[in-house]
Amino acid sequence: MPEKVFELLIHLHQDFLRQIFQHTTDCFVLLDQEKKIVFWNRAAEELTGYSQEEMLGKSCLTEKSLYTDGLGQSLCGHSCFCDKIIEDKKPKVLEVFVQNKAGYRLPVRLKALPIIGSDGNPAGIAHVFNSVSPAITIPLRVPELEKMGLLDPDTGIPNRTYMEMYLKSKINEYQQYNLPFGLIYADIDNFNKFQERFGRFNGAKLIRMIARTLHKNVRYLDLVARWDNEEFLICLLNVNENRLDIVANKLRLLVAESYITVETGLLNATVSMGATLIQRFDTIESLVKRAEQLMLHSKWLGRNKVSLSFTLKET
Repeated sequence: MPEKVFELLIHLHQDFLRQIFQHTTDCFVLLDQEKKIVFWNRAAEELTGYSQEEMLGKSCLTEKSLYTDGLGQSLCGHSCFCDKIIEDKKPKVLEVFVQNKAGYRLPVRLKALPIIGSDGNPAGIAHVFNSVSPAITIPLRVPELEKMGLLDPDTGIPNRTYMEMYLKSKINEYQQYNLPFGLIYADIDNFNKFQERFGRFNGAKLIRMIARTLHKNVRYLDLVARWDNEEFLICLLNVNENRLDIVANKLRLLVAESYITVETGLLNATVSMGATLIQRFDTIESLVKRAEQLMLHSKWLGRNKVSLSFTLKET
């Protein structure tokens, strides 16, 4: 049976193969021996926002990194993960983050496969990837939330009213059933200076980009909301302090690695975060206030940091 399959594939016209790759729901990318992109299908266009015209011919050795790891480190360029795959001639599956044209990063599962020529030598590499962002991030349908006034119109994520309702229910669950959760208070660093320099339009773009980065990189059972103009709250269910620290720092690094496009080029920003676990006698006010104070402590420490406790500056 396998021989018949290979026999059939040999006789397929290349246009037919191109159609198969073009219409698959998986993002499919082909790179040649020089790591230049020679194929970029529609699914990759839809997920990343980059068109074929923008990506074909680009090299991962010279362009801005398409993939990063959970620490925000580039997986492309001169330390490209493809080198090891080509050297070993074995496929590899990685959990990485891909850059969207709008600036934010998405978690994807990437399968990288070496393309071996008839002479037994590598002729290129194929990337197949899919988003692993939660398919459901808000329990109600968006139109219903809009009618109820529970969505922030500028970012499309839940607003302060929604988060207050959500926290009230989670605090009740914790007090009755001891179901733990953590809260992260995130504030964009130097946002007022950014807005003064680049204008309100670009300030709004920056807020939307950061909102998407946070929203698309938490589990479906967690919640990200816009709390104030440049401030966000992230509620993480069923976490301990170690997990809360890991997730907060992952989100912080992803924000720092995301960017918006303005007239003068690419711009990014950082966030300072305060993270805390629910405590027995917490109210919404006390929980949010503690997270906010920890966020301000992160700013005092130098910004672009996560604080779970109050520590002295390093001397």
